Amino acid sequence: MKLEYMREFLMLAKYKNFTRAADALLITQPGLSKHMDLLEKELGTPLLTRNTHQVALTEDGEQAIKAFQKILHIFDEYSENLDQKKKGIQGSLRIGMLYYTVHQDLGPILPFFRKQYPNVRIQTISGQPQEIYRALIDETIDIGILPPANYPNRNNLSFKVFNRTGASVMMSVTHPLARRASVTLSDLKKETIVLLKDDPCSTQFIQEALVRCDFQPAQTVEADHIDTVPFTIMEVGGVHINGTGFSIPGYEDQICVIPIDTKELYFEKAFCWNKNNQNSSIPIFIGFSNRN
Repeated sequence: MKLEYMREFLMLAKYKNFTRAADALLITQPGLSKHMDLLEKELGTPLLTRNTHQVALTEDGEQAIKAFQKILHIFDEYSENLDQKKKGIQGSLRIGMLYYTVHQDLGPILPFFRKQYPNVRIQTISGQPQEIYRALIDETIDIGILPPANYPNRNNLSFKVFNRTGASVMMSVTHPLARRASVTLSDLKKETIVLLKDDPCSTQFIQEALVRCDFQPAQTVEADHIDTVPFTIMEVGGVHINGTGFSIPGYEDQICVIPIDTKELYFEKAFCWNKNNQNSSIPIFIGFSNRN
């Protein structure tokens, strides 16, 4: 099977039109059509349905998109590494991280890694824990920064813990506890705990940390999104528990963050990668992080 036919198929899937796809590929429309026929014949299944004006993907065609992207990414990375081998260690890494802790997670290590491995290209991608977890499973990123927890498909992932922090609680400045320099979990036993509806990974590691401390919230509610946590806190008079350093900028006059003085309550961060990901730069980066 020719890799070039896969690239052509992906372009056709993008434009849903033979003429536009052929123009983008700088080939003829009949040539593109012939290549798609050969591709479907070799696979033994139709990938496309055709009519006069446009192209639609079959169910197998939809699945082929992700499969071809993965195959081409692996091949292109391997090919580029071979081409650049004489220049020293080559490669690329896509690193996913929590968007609100970019500097504190990678700031101490990334400049030194780039200096020692200048030919390893780094692409940083920020997102919420659920987005990073999903990207690791799908192998659209190579390394993610996540708190270790019992996520679904946990057995497919490897974790290397690099940081442990205490916990803090976010609440309205009008909350009765807001003037305290610190609180304990006991102080929060009657509070409504705000969790995240759209990020089950965050909910998972927060709840696991609370269970470890034998803490049972009196009540929980869910905010629709991380950015709506302050609104939910003020609406229900609840609190949100997270790791030390967590904050949501822009609400300083409405929301305060107070340390939780309970030693058993802590949150870890780990470099995480999919065990099936064969990117040779992953062990290089993990090994470097261990030494630094």
